[in-house]
Amino acid sequence: MTLKVVGLRRFPVKSMLGEEHDRLEFDATGAVGDRRWALRCADGKLGSGKNHPRFRRIPGLLEHHAAYDDEGLPVITAPDGATLRPGDPRIAERFGDGVELVREGEAAAGSAAGSAGGSEGHKDVSPVSLIGTASLRALGDLLGDADPVDVRRLRKNIVVETDEPWIEESWIGREIVLGGGHGTEPLRLHGIKRVKRCVMVTQAQPGLPADNRVLKTLTAARGMCIGIHTDVVTPAPLALGDTVVVR
Repeated sequence: MTLKVVGLRRFPVKSMLGEEHDRLEFDATGAVGDRRWALRCADGKLGSGKNHPRFRRIPGLLEHHAAYDDEGLPVITAPDGATLRPGDPRIAERFGDGVELVREGEAAAGSAAGSAGGSEGHKDVSPVSLIGTASLRALGDLLGDADPVDVRRLRKNIVVETDEPWIEESWIGREIVLGGGHGTEPLRLHGIKRVKRCVMVTQAQPGLPADNRVLKTLTAARGMCIGIHTDVVTPAPLALGDTVVVR
């Protein structure tokens, strides 16, 4: 089976719904624009679907969709259809006093974020996350479902068509070469570690109900892990249908 890219996603605002793409540019930080923005609370913690030393849980984030406008700024679409942009006072009204939408590396004006490390990155672990389709099918089987688990729950940047479950875990410590046809340089990634999942995979989002089975099943069968984290070795664009070679 020839490995190929069958899914590309980026998430302009951390912990919100994102965008599917036919083609994405990748730089040293990952998919360009991915998690580039986040809600920052008055204490400097980032808004998330979970509590963590760096994050504060803000309910309902997965009900909000984020996309970039023509000027490269994020636009949040709320469940009621309202659209929110950086600097909009309704952000604090919806998400809590002192909450602001900030770019990565930017402290929230007039808040404690500067002392909390405004330059800290928004991503949890690595620049790019990746998963194989066979692993989605295998998790669906473990859940007792007829269909693969919906990749939207897992929030991966790159989905690769595979025929062997969990094979991407064998790519840790190896070079993953994606694309590069038509005389262009390929995107080169380096597998780092398995992705340990959290309560985010259980939460409801449009078209997907809450499902506590997902994390319980991953915990029991896979040490809470599915997919892999990767570093970018050589930045390049990537498109659906591009081939994948592991060395």
